[in-house]
Amino acid sequence: MAGIGRATRELEPIRLFAQLHLWGLVGAFVFYISALTPSLLPRTWFYQAVISGWAAGIGYLLGLGAHWVFVRYLRDRFPRLNAETWPPIVQVWVRRAVFAVGGAWVLAVLWFSKHWQDKLAAAANTTPLRVWEFVLIAPVSVIIFSLVLLVARSLRWSANWVDAHATHRLKPRARGVMAWALVLVVAVWFVHTALPGAIVGAGERFYTAQNRNPDPQMQAPTQPERSGSPDSEVDFNGVGFYGSRFVSEGATASQLEAVTGRLSKEPIRVYAGLGNAPDVSQRAQLLIDELERTHAQDRKAMLLLMTTGTGWVSDYATQGFELLYDGDTAIAAGQYSAMPSALNFLGGGETVRQAGRQLLDPIISWWNGLPADHRPKLYLYGESLGTTGVEAAFSGLRDIVNSVDGILLTGPPYFNTLRTQLVTRRDPGSTETAPVYSDGMVVRFANGESDVRNWVTTAQPDWGDRRVLYVQHPSDPVAWWSPKMIFSEPDWLREPVPAGYDRAMTWLPIISFLQVSADLPVAANAPMNFGHNYGSSIMPGFAAIAGMQLSDASLSTLEQQLVTLRGDRPK
Repeated sequence: MAGIGRATRELEPIRLFAQLHLWGLVGAFVFYISALTPSLLPRTWFYQAVISGWAAGIGYLLGLGAHWVFVRYLRDRFPRLNAETWPPIVQVWVRRAVFAVGGAWVLAVLWFSKHWQDKLAAAANTTPLRVWEFVLIAPVSVIIFSLVLLVARSLRWSANWVDAHATHRLKPRARGVMAWALVLVVAVWFVHTALPGAIVGAGERFYTAQNRNPDPQMQAPTQPERSGSPDSEVDFNGVGFYGSRFVSEGATASQLEAVTGRLSKEPIRVYAGLGNAPDVSQRAQLLIDELERTHAQDRKAMLLLMTTGTGWVSDYATQGFELLYDGDTAIAAGQYSAMPSALNFLGGGETVRQAGRQLLDPIISWWNGLPADHRPKLYLYGESLGTTGVEAAFSGLRDIVNSVDGILLTGPPYFNTLRTQLVTRRDPGSTETAPVYSDGMVVRFANGESDVRNWVTTAQPDWGDRRVLYVQHPSDPVAWWSPKMIFSEPDWLREPVPAGYDRAMTWLPIISFLQVSADLPVAANAPMNFGHNYGSSIMPGFAAIAGMQLSDASLSTLEQQLVTLRGDRPK
């Protein structure tokens, strides 16, 4: 098979395919087909095309690598596999056979892939892909495949150029190794540092400008209990786009009473945006000043929120928390960035870790300085990358227990330090998907709303007064994505699927990493209690960490009241 790419260029009618090496094509077909297998979430046709194209490109390059190994080490031992010794017409027919078999295989697996994706869509209660969308997968994936090969050939051209212009005092092999090493080092630097830096820099400028002003549909609040009101030192024009929604929206005391029929207090909501103070530490002090101004220390419960990268705050969290306590609450949130969480992650995630320490630490210290018998219960909440910031505010689990009353974290990324430690040190017999740490005395992990509801509607005497609750869906790629998946099967894919859940995914080297990576951009758009959508677990989660025990009927009533208060606002 060696040499077949050269011998058939003039005999093959389609020049593009004639230039592709047969060993590489075999690898491309295998990887392309493997990428069509299901993963955690239903895929759009575009993301399926992207990962299939990437997979085919990687498979092609691995095929070339296998050919290099064969030529260098195995050709003399297996001479019949050396295509250079075959007649040209045999090489042509072998190539045609590979295309025919590979093409038929692709079409067959595409049909099965449609069936697999339909099953995933049914499980997630989403619309399945239409036939015409599946038809688009192949041509778009060919474009992606071509781009991958273009990049690879550019690297080869660069290495050859360096080799040709390097000193000839070195032996040819040493010069070639040096050339490739230099090109690969530059390529890794570009992909790992220069490109992310440029993207983050451009994103910061774009999203800062976009987020600078309040939402035009929002009006400055009039209630003195809210930042941005006439009584507040926080300028409404500085709270930004999502900060304006946080302080302007949300039920008032009268609206809470109208829905619940119970006497309610006017909820306190304080916020500090990028335009209110130049750095995170000053925003933290501004929040403390606002908490003191609104007499937050006199409330029953206080919630510190770690926002997402853009400053967005989930109204499932804010409205749910206020509903549980009939408005006898204070909620504080501060903005640390204007960029989406994905760009903060691309920049290394250090921004949110620093923000967690600089924003939350001073407020927690202020709260701990209040008289123990005259201060609200203090809870913290983080979602997605916000969980990283919450964790960073503490040195460990002991620090959490000694500092706050409870923490709720939904959709934590795989790289969270504390979560990783807890999962790694989980009790024997428990799984990575549903780990148990120290018999669940302080920390518990839920796979979804049903687990959380169970801990609220039944007594939990073994769960201590200070509680930490992680909620991580088995179908959430944010919780399970890791570069380690490239060559190592994770525990969560080897383990039995938790009761009530289904998983069709099988680990494949390289392929599974690409698939879960493609699941990330659409994870937040998944239906409730699926993917990265945790809205229905948040209010029960607050009840769980507060040690509330509610009947199933009472909890269902609260959930319906939350729907009424939120209206039809999106997640």
